[in-house]
Formats: sequence, structure tokens, C-alpha cells
Amino acid sequence: MGAWGPGSFENDDASDWADDLEGSSGIGMIKEALKTVEKHKFPESPDCCIALAAAEVVAAAKGKPSNDFPDGLREWLAAHKDVNAIKALDKTTVNVINKVQLKSELKEVWEESDDWLAWSKVLNDLQNRLKA
Repeated sequence: MGAWGPGSFENDDASDWADDLEGSSGIGMIKEALKTVEKHKFPESPDCCIALAAAEVVAAAKGKPSNDFPDGLREWLAAHKDVNAIKALDKTTVNVINKVQLKSELKEVWEESDDWLAWSKVLNDLQNRLKA
């Protein structure tokens, strides 16, 4: 994982996924990102990074974007007609975040880092925005 910070888009996997989403026309990529983590007992870091980026899109669709939510994704959301379908993923998204926080390779990577608390704060903030 090429990470440069604890934010949901501060790694290569999430950044690349966001670029791909900007070029897509539906919510399939968001659903797939969440489903990939949901179906594994111990999801791998890249899948978790992508799922967290997808979770940020769901939060933004609910009107609760992070401060560093990419402008390109803001434009993608504004142009999307099925924002309500994205919003409907909020419960699944919260479950996925819980899984990443409790039992994932990404959690183990961050636990060994000096930025563990900062990463935990980012995920807690994301969950709170989704539940609001």
C-alpha cells in the first residue's frame, strides 16, 4: 500500500479507484468495493483502502463529505442521477468500516504505524458522518 497519510484518499489504491470512478457511469464500482470487503473474513489492505474510499462517496452522497473529498468525485456525484441509490448503501457501508476497524490487514498495518490514532479518528469520523 502506497500511503502518504491516514485519510481515506491518501493512498495509491483509493486514489486510483477514485480516478476510475470518475470515468464510470453507475454505482457498480461502489457496490463492488463494499461487497469485496464484506465477503472476506480478513480483507486485504488494498480492498480495504478502496472500500473506505467508496464509503466516503456514500457519505458525500448523504451531504456529509470529508474536508479532503476530491473535487473530481464531487463533480461525479453532482452529475449522477442515482444519488439516492448511493445513499441507500449507508448501513452496508457502516458494517464494512466496522470490519476494517476490527479485523483486516489494513488495521494491522496501521496498528504498527505512528499514525494509528489519526487513522482511527478518520474512520470514526466517517462512521459518524454516515450515521448522521
